[in-house]
Amino acid sequence: MKCFCFNCRPQSPFAIRHSVFAHQEPLLGKRTANTELPKLGFTYRTPVKELLLTVLLAVLAQAVFPQDQQARIDSLVNLLKSAGREWNDYANPLIEIGEPAVPALIKAAEDRSLKQWNRRVAIMTLNNIHSPQWVKPALDILFDQNEDPVLRNQATAGLKGHDLSNVKQELWELYKEGAPEIPKLNIAALLLTADTAMAYRAFKKQYYIEDGYGQKMALLNLVRLRPEASTRWFLDGLQVDDWMAANLAMDSLVASRYFVADELTALYHQPGIREEVQWRVVYVFGHRQESASVPLLLEAFREESWLVHTEAAVGLCRFTPEEVIPEVEKLKDDARPYVRNNARWVLGRMEDWE
Repeated sequence: MKCFCFNCRPQSPFAIRHSVFAHQEPLLGKRTANTELPKLGFTYRTPVKELLLTVLLAVLAQAVFPQDQQARIDSLVNLLKSAGREWNDYANPLIEIGEPAVPALIKAAEDRSLKQWNRRVAIMTLNNIHSPQWVKPALDILFDQNEDPVLRNQATAGLKGHDLSNVKQELWELYKEGAPEIPKLNIAALLLTADTAMAYRAFKKQYYIEDGYGQKMALLNLVRLRPEASTRWFLDGLQVDDWMAANLAMDSLVASRYFVADELTALYHQPGIREEVQWRVVYVFGHRQESASVPLLLEAFREESWLVHTEAAVGLCRFTPEEVIPEVEKLKDDARPYVRNNARWVLGRMEDWE
């Protein structure tokens, strides 16, 4: 009787291929490599042979592909050396290549025969790759006083985040001496990974002389370095004229784990305190939604300042009716119209509270 088991019955070439490359179990131990399939004239490879072929292809790829990649890197860097506005067309592929492109880019960044612009875009490309290979050449450019000031400043961006503890003294001297073309905040940022004590001193100094974004960033780094002192710094930030630093202080105090309510209350009652500072304090208490905040909000609710008493009314609406209604009910008949009106408005909002 003719056998029709899996190994004896006729199979199509597709079925045999499927068996060999997907399952392989039916063939293991039954045939040797490159065995001729008698009826189909078809050869196949065992898993061992497949593995050997894979290894061979990998070795060939390692021998050929780096040459092709290096040729591409050299071509892109050469184009970058003379690029204009289209420089990103060459920089982005180099950034994707990453580490292998760094040595050629460093040569371009250091080549003083190139135009400043082309050296600069080479530096910016290196900064985006953020390779450890770039640290020493970038430091050489930064510390070279005969180097182009714009390029010295550009190099600072690529150094951020790297361990710079071995050049902390040089960075501190550069910070103290100062250079008009290199913002001191950039040097202070490098000190973060060189020496945190030096960084704290630098940011503290910059906090009192910067304004706008600079003051905001100095404040942010001060509290990152000393989180336990964040309340003191943020209280100071509430009192500055610059709105960016003040807003940072307000929002940070709302979320701070180191919040000290008594210190904020003392600031609110400080003699001669400005109206906008009181408003900022009320804003913080209103957004923290802690029961201990209600007494100060009720006090601010009766302040003559429209800015302050309106913020207090809005803040009280964030609390539960049980915390607010008994106290606000007493103010419905207050002699001051703005108190009466705000009391009725708050009570109306409490009716919709869920």
